[in-house]
Amino acid sequence: MLSLAALGLDGCRDRNITAYRIPKEADASEEAAAAEPAGPPAMRFMAPAGWQSEPAAGMREASFLITGPGGATADVSVVSFPGTGGDDLANINRWRGQLKLPPVSAAELPGQIHPLAAAAGEFVVADMSGTGDKGEARILGAWLRRADRVWFFKVLGPSELVGGQKDAFTAFLKSVTIGAGPATLAQVGPGPANTNDLPRSPSGAVVPPVVLPGQVPMDSVPVQASRGASLQWTAPADWQAKAAGAVRRGSYSVAGADVAITAFPGDVGGVLANVNRWRGQAGLDPVDEAGLARVTTSFDSNGLHFTVLDASDGPRPVVAASVPWEGGTWFFKLTGPSSAVAQAKPAFLTFLRTVRTP
Repeated sequence: MLSLAALGLDGCRDRNITAYRIPKEADASEEAAAAEPAGPPAMRFMAPAGWQSEPAAGMREASFLITGPGGATADVSVVSFPGTGGDDLANINRWRGQLKLPPVSAAELPGQIHPLAAAAGEFVVADMSGTGDKGEARILGAWLRRADRVWFFKVLGPSELVGGQKDAFTAFLKSVTIGAGPATLAQVGPGPANTNDLPRSPSGAVVPPVVLPGQVPMDSVPVQASRGASLQWTAPADWQAKAAGAVRRGSYSVAGADVAITAFPGDVGGVLANVNRWRGQAGLDPVDEAGLARVTTSFDSNGLHFTVLDASDGPRPVVAASVPWEGGTWFFKLTGPSSAVAQAKPAFLTFLRTVRTP
């Protein structure tokens, strides 16, 4: 459960210091790492004047709304994940995909980011403009990596409104501190369950976690959907179920490889952004829209449409599939050492065809 403690700052009505407890996700890449200290990291920051605090739900550690002239609004989010959160190129291209911009290459990456030294460490900062659902849009984004965790900070909204927040966003980043100590008050808000790395979904019923017979319990991340049900699947008998973490809805160990099942609201940036995110994780260069068909396959099964990326030839092999369903997107991903992924891939691809609606 996300925990939050708000500490009022004397003499300031619109500025507050907030502490958040960061949840830990069980993931294959972390299983071999050293255990976290007993006290989870607590993040504190100074919210700029004019940023209206909103309930943080799903994977959000904090959420704000910025309102501009004419009722224009921008969304601010802070999210955290264990591990590295993907490399810089994958992160940039994921956000560029959300603004309908083409991916950039590794050679072009230095022109897209810049460092920012702050109390919490060195942030990687990005500023990009493109097209959103309602016209011109802009992202001010940054990420901060620690030894085994990454934090993402992002402002997303109309270009003019977001552009006017550059100084406030920089001050916000510089105010961040991270240290030990749990939060003291628990709060789970009713807002959209997304990371703002991921687009907001339309309002709808929140599907509670479901435990399917003979399968791993689902995690507690809600998914926006129009029906109170979950996708189902049948795992091979030799797959060892693992406890699902803060993000996973299913988790398996397969002869040294790892299978993760996750679900998020919306299209999570679209197929191209997701494919390039996975290719980045695999250590491969991004592709453009024209190259998408070359690196992916698709099939229909049980009334669902699957897009599959086989990046098992990368330095860090990934075989993954995305499935849109009921206003959200489900992800099935196989990762691990090259030999383990090669051995598990045929069963994984067969497993995808067992995924079905209730």
